[in-house]
Amino acid sequence: MDKWIEVKLSDIGKTYSGLSNKSAKDFGYGKDYIPYLNIYNNSKVNINFFEKVNIKKRENQNKVKYGDIFFTTSSETPDEVGMSSVLLDEVNEVYLNSFCFGFRLNDFNTLRPEFARYYFRGMGFRKQMNYLAQGSTRYNLSKVALLKYKAILPTIPEQSKIAEILTTIDDAIEQTEKIIAKYRRIKQGLLQDLLTKGIDENGNIRSEATHKFKDSPLGRIPVEWEIKSFFDVCSVINGRAFKPEEWSEQGLPIVRIENLNNNNAKYNYCNFRVPNKYYIDNGELLLSWSGTPGTSFGVFIWNRGKAILNQHIFIVKIKHCIRKEFFYYYYNHVVLDEMIRQSHGGVGLQHVTKEDLKRINFVVPKIEEQERVIQIAKTIDDSIETEKKYLSKLKSIKQGLMQDLLTGKVRVTHLLDKGGKSDECHP
Repeated sequence: MDKWIEVKLSDIGKTYSGLSNKSAKDFGYGKDYIPYLNIYNNSKVNINFFEKVNIKKRENQNKVKYGDIFFTTSSETPDEVGMSSVLLDEVNEVYLNSFCFGFRLNDFNTLRPEFARYYFRGMGFRKQMNYLAQGSTRYNLSKVALLKYKAILPTIPEQSKIAEILTTIDDAIEQTEKIIAKYRRIKQGLLQDLLTKGIDENGNIRSEATHKFKDSPLGRIPVEWEIKSFFDVCSVINGRAFKPEEWSEQGLPIVRIENLNNNNAKYNYCNFRVPNKYYIDNGELLLSWSGTPGTSFGVFIWNRGKAILNQHIFIVKIKHCIRKEFFYYYYNHVVLDEMIRQSHGGVGLQHVTKEDLKRINFVVPKIEEQERVIQIAKTIDDSIETEKKYLSKLKSIKQGLMQDLLTGKVRVTHLLDKGGKSDECHP
């Protein structure tokens, strides 16, 4: 790699520690500090995500500054040790959490902070962190080990151009994530109205000023609506209780709760015949009665082909009075909060019983109104799905670019100004 140089980190900067000698009573007020998750989750420090710590006068604590690079020091797996983040904003008086350490460059003439943001998250560096992580049940990264690391760095003009390219992709990723979040907020607010007030044949959300309402166990609802219990609108079939020794490496996939909302979750397989009631296919309505709120706890429409259902999940068989999609939206946006409140189990994993479900009521508008609600909700869902696919494409492009640009497999010299000039370094 023409003009790329090898440097040992100890030759271009020095490390410093995060907060020390602090107890629980020192946190929650005082000065800003960068929390662990800000470092772990972000290649660039999010200056809107600081926490507070009390710093006494004449207390000797290290302040962070522009261009500092932070590394996580400890984790339960070697893959998560040495996750990095770079401070690319000017800050006044900010400190660093005690579970990370800082690396301060002597100057920006060998390594630019905006390039370091990507370099230390690149595959080559992350692979080395796995080797440097020390431990058996918990893994740690020492400052001494990091300083011995030898980095192969492009010229400063190349660093600036690579950082510019990757930052452009990151900006697009951030904007797409904001669009998805906006659509989700719109959907949440709109469905709250549609599922409690309804929408008339003219496409207007009902209100008591223009439509007739009545009292019900669920509050004031349009007079046209009925109230039915959970088992008035559906029946359920529990999945099969597979034993671990029945799992196979081939056959039909067995759907467990972790497979409901995670396309990357591993499947176990079944290679023998089970009763027909346990088979599912695309379009099946599934209710996870055990899981984690916000992830695997709720109602799902299955769309990943023929499979066999494991226990802890109900197949929901809808009756004629209600549309499958209306049931899906109503349960997840109105009923689910009540289910979480009624759920049993410890922190994290929760579950509900058939007896809990018996106490749940559904509103049942006319089928035509249900279909109007479904159409509006699906339109927003389609927009969210389009943005999610675009987001996935952007992340894939970024991953490929990082692999090519940070290793010199693809050079950016042809994109540089004549003479190879770069922007002025940050003072």
